[in-house]
Amino acid sequence: MGMIYAGILAALAVLLFFSRKEKIRAEPDTPTLSRYFLKPALWLYKRYQENERAGEDGKRNGRTERKGKKTGGAAWGKRKEAGLRLREELRLLYPAGVKGAEERFRRYQVEKLSGLLLVCFAAAALGGLIRISGGMEQRLSEDGWLRRNSYGEGDAQVRLKGQAGGEEGWEQEVELTVSERRYTEQELEEMLPQVRAALEQEIRGENETLDEIRSSLSLPSQVDGYPFLIAWKSGNYERIRADGTVNNEEVEEKGEMVELTAVLSCHEDTWEEIFWLRVCPPVLTKEEQRERLLMDEIAKEDEAAAYEEGFRLPQQAEGEELVWTEEHSDSSLLIFLLVTGMGIMQYRFMDDDLRKRLEKRERQLLLSYPEFISKLTLLMGAGLPVRAAFVRMASDYEHQKKGTNGRNYVYEELLLACREMESGITEVEAYEHFGLRCRLPQYRKCTALLVQNLKKGSAGLLEALQEEAGHSFEERKRNAREEGERAGTRLLLPMMMMLAVVMVLILVPACFSFAGM
Repeated sequence: MGMIYAGILAALAVLLFFSRKEKIRAEPDTPTLSRYFLKPALWLYKRYQENERAGEDGKRNGRTERKGKKTGGAAWGKRKEAGLRLREELRLLYPAGVKGAEERFRRYQVEKLSGLLLVCFAAAALGGLIRISGGMEQRLSEDGWLRRNSYGEGDAQVRLKGQAGGEEGWEQEVELTVSERRYTEQELEEMLPQVRAALEQEIRGENETLDEIRSSLSLPSQVDGYPFLIAWKSGNYERIRADGTVNNEEVEEKGEMVELTAVLSCHEDTWEEIFWLRVCPPVLTKEEQRERLLMDEIAKEDEAAAYEEGFRLPQQAEGEELVWTEEHSDSSLLIFLLVTGMGIMQYRFMDDDLRKRLEKRERQLLLSYPEFISKLTLLMGAGLPVRAAFVRMASDYEHQKKGTNGRNYVYEELLLACREMESGITEVEAYEHFGLRCRLPQYRKCTALLVQNLKKGSAGLLEALQEEAGHSFEERKRNAREEGERAGTRLLLPMMMMLAVVMVLILVPACFSFAGM
């Protein structure tokens, strides 16, 4: 996996190098980390566009095979349809001309790609760091020296693999619990007054019951970072040792009862718990026999060097030389897959977020219509023509917008209509474009009145707008009632939870009072 992570990071580095000359400016709302990948995303998007154009030219010139036309052509048509729909949604959210809309679409795709590249970089970097950190925690040296934990660090779990040479070479993995460094009697006496807690023991280990002991016992020997609290005494050290090792190779089939005593000490107090264990003969495979042999040899070395910083692993087993290597757990692949999956989901649902924003825009247009039509009616009633009223409302919005960060879509469309009229487009076309961009029937009706005014005269226009303003306020009241009903529905669950809390506060004291009687 390390090579995969390194390959991904190297590919991103090469991509950054090739895209260093690309020019793109980060917008204020672009995430800080995504800005570093805008140039590579732009470079990839350009290459993708070139391939799309080449494929389209190939189809047009008849160089594509018939099968490719049926499958690839259908897929290309779906992508084109999705691209057109996305362009329309972006154009509604960010009003601009044709050139500006295309630039916004390109910008949107580049930002999606930059987010995906950022996620790939984060996944590869995290996976690589986790793998490196796992490899840095080396306890085993090349000459077979296994390092212990210092005082207070607790026992260490180590996975080892022994390899033996020869004609029938073999290797065996063992899992070993390396206890922390022990201390002299004087050091223990100095630490003894500080010990306060007791330890609960679990001695069965991998055995199902104490009446059938076939493998080593688990005899805990540490608490709160101290090297002593429990002392184990065996009634038969030939069968069960103090470290939990079980010697059951010579036990008969019916088993042998052994008394095991746990001495728990805290300050000057001691407790004894006696366990009667039935030691049964082992049922071991060849691999388990090898593992037991290695564990016995390691236990001897561990016991012999209990007061040292570490101990040397056995160099021979079954008459053959052993070569030890340390095994490490690697969870980097899981982290890599999770982060990459999150990035893919974010890339997939980014279009859904755009559609939600579009729904929010339409909702805002609906709620802003009464204000828009009333302002237009007021200005036209004051004597201003339609174009001057549009310019006045757009100018007021620009002044208000400088002091706030909010966006009002109806006035954004109004600004665009004013700019179209300044660029030479006729008023009729500008009003029609305004109604088409807003898409709601209320705005289309308003623009139809304005266009009719320009074509047939202004007679009755003001009265029609006043009537439309009255209808819009009635519609606004209905929308307000609907919003209130939605809010009440959303508050239903919190109200039920509060009711449950109140019932508990009332019933609990009542129950206690009846119990006291």
